[in-house]
Amino acid sequence: MDISNEMVGAGILIDVCGVVKPGEKVVIATDNEKIDIANILTKACLSRHIEPVILSMVSRKNHGEEPPAPYTAALKEADVVFAATNFSLFHTNARIEACKKGTRWVNIPGYSRKMLREGGLFVDFHKQKEKAEIIGRMLTEGHSVQVITDKGTNITFSIKGRDAIVESGISDKPGMVNSPPDIEVCIAPIEGTAEGKLVIDGSIVLPGLGPLKKDVTVYISQGLIKKIEGENEAVLFRRILEQAKEKTVFNIGEFGIGLNPKCKMCGSMLEDEGVYGTIHFGIGDNHTIGGSVESPMHTDVVIMDPDVVIDKKVIIKSGEHIY
Repeated sequence: MDISNEMVGAGILIDVCGVVKPGEKVVIATDNEKIDIANILTKACLSRHIEPVILSMVSRKNHGEEPPAPYTAALKEADVVFAATNFSLFHTNARIEACKKGTRWVNIPGYSRKMLREGGLFVDFHKQKEKAEIIGRMLTEGHSVQVITDKGTNITFSIKGRDAIVESGISDKPGMVNSPPDIEVCIAPIEGTAEGKLVIDGSIVLPGLGPLKKDVTVYISQGLIKKIEGENEAVLFRRILEQAKEKTVFNIGEFGIGLNPKCKMCGSMLEDEGVYGTIHFGIGDNHTIGGSVESPMHTDVVIMDPDVVIDKKVIIKSGEHIY
C-alpha cells in the first residue's frame, strides 16, 4: 500500500490538530473497519520519533456507543488520543472520562484515505478558529435561536444558560476534544424547547444515507421528533431511529454551525457537518456537550443555506455569515 500521499494529511493531524510534543504518550484508538487509517497515522508518528500505542476493537454499531472496558481504561492513560474509528466516540463516557484526566482528543471517525489527501483537512485551522470564537460568544450570550430556510425549515429553541462549544479542529490544551476537518460551534438546546419543522436537504450522516437525494422533512414538538416524512431515505432514517427502541434517540440534542470553507458534502460526518454556510442538528445524546440527555445514539443532520437568528439578530442569511 503506497501511503505517501496520505502522509501529508496524517502529519497535519499530528502536528496541527493534536499538537503532539516529544515524549508524550500517544494512543491511536481504532477498530477492524479503520485499521488502514490507524496504520497510516502510526507510520507518520514513527517518522516523527513518536511511538504510539494502537488499540483496536470490533466496530461499534452507532455513533456514541461505548467501547469495551479494557479499551476505555487505556484511553485514560494517554496524553493524546487519535480516535480513528468507524463510528464516533465523541458522545461516549469513555471519551469524557479520558478528557477529564487531561487527555487531548482528536476525533477522526469515518475517515477515508481520500480525506488525508485533500479537502477540509487542508484549511487554515488557526484562521477559522477566530471566526468560531466570535460565534461561540454569540451563542453563549444568547437566549433563543430560530432557523429558517426557503425550503420550509422553521424551528425555534431556547439556549438560555447554555455554553457554546468552539471546535476549531485544534486540541492544544489538556482535556480538549476536536474532530478535524470539522470546524464548528455547537450548543445543546434546552431540552423540551425545540418546536417546528426541519427540511433536511444536505446530509443525514448514517450508513446508507449521507448526502441526500431527496429532502427529508422532520416535525418537532416539545424537543422531540414526532414525525418523519419523505421518500426512501426518510423511511430508512425513521427505521434506524425506531430500531433503537429508546425515546431519547428522537431528542433535538445539538445545534451546530459549520465553519470550514474547504469541506464539501460527501457523506463523511466530519466533512458534511463542517461545510461552511450550513448548520446541523444532532439528534439523540447531548450529555457530552452540556445537555442532560443520555442516549445510545447521536445522529447529525445537515441543512443547507439557512437563516440563523439569535435573539432576533440575523447572523447568517441564506448561508452567508453577516455578523
